[in-house]
Amino acid sequence: MTHLVFGVDGGRTSTKCVLATTEGRILGRGAGGPLIYLAAEGGRERMAESLREAFERTWHAADTLPQPVQAVGLGLAGVEPGTAEAHLVLDLVPQILETQRIALETDAYAALLGAHMGKPGVVAISGTGSIAMGVNAQRQRARAGGWGWLAGDEGSAFAIGRSGIRAAFNALDGVEPPTLLEEMLPHHFLVPSLYEVKRLIYAQDFGPRGFASLAPLISEAAQQGDGAALRIIREAGQALANQVSAVVRRLDFQRADVAPVGGGFDHIHGLAESFEKAVYALPIPTTVVAPRLAPVFGAVIMALEQCQVDLDKVTPVLQSQARI
Repeated sequence: MTHLVFGVDGGRTSTKCVLATTEGRILGRGAGGPLIYLAAEGGRERMAESLREAFERTWHAADTLPQPVQAVGLGLAGVEPGTAEAHLVLDLVPQILETQRIALETDAYAALLGAHMGKPGVVAISGTGSIAMGVNAQRQRARAGGWGWLAGDEGSAFAIGRSGIRAAFNALDGVEPPTLLEEMLPHHFLVPSLYEVKRLIYAQDFGPRGFASLAPLISEAAQQGDGAALRIIREAGQALANQVSAVVRRLDFQRADVAPVGGGFDHIHGLAESFEKAVYALPIPTTVVAPRLAPVFGAVIMALEQCQVDLDKVTPVLQSQARI
């Protein structure tokens, strides 16, 4: 008998959603707004709004009236299973969606499942934040990074944007060599000088997304051969490879497939190349591979697992219809 499942990939940029059958047929896709930390003011309300919006748009895209589903897989940024935040989500979802089963994991785990279609491997994620995660043949998991913008996120768009700001300020002070960013940043912010930029980045609503929005500027400077920008991106690639190295060691891989995932790799000039070069320098044999499915389909796989379907039969059907 055919049942319906939802997969949700909730991050700092948007909340992506897919409706599928337990045979792997994709019925609809939709998206809602971004998530913020649940502990932050308005975090619960923002999550409820974003999830509700994503579900509604997906039902609409599927040309189907809302109805009970067999399972929902949630891969959510900043929500670790078993935590107080996870309990909030598990209480919240039944108020928005009628479902028999809920699988809740971090967005990184959903990305890992999607990238390797449930098989052993490692992902390195560079989006607004960053994290590396892996699973081995014994289904043991390990992660490195993912500590958020106050304590980590090395190699992310946030970190690259913040490093660009630092490079420009240090160049202005004469601490570091001149950089194109000294002129590019004021132009970006429509202000006359870097001194004015300082005031803007310390505004209460700037935060990690504000710094991440500067990553394309650093990418542009790197394309023009700017030394500071090239160094920042090279160091970001190395930082992500260091996270991968930690995961590979902890899981005792003899060799590992590593999939880079996230907008940082897609849109920041030189990041994918810097990362790949650093990964291939690791002492354990590794192969950089393209992700087979996007993270939201990893969340669909989480839901399918709850339904105890044969993933070896269903995931190829899912892959045949899905595009990264």
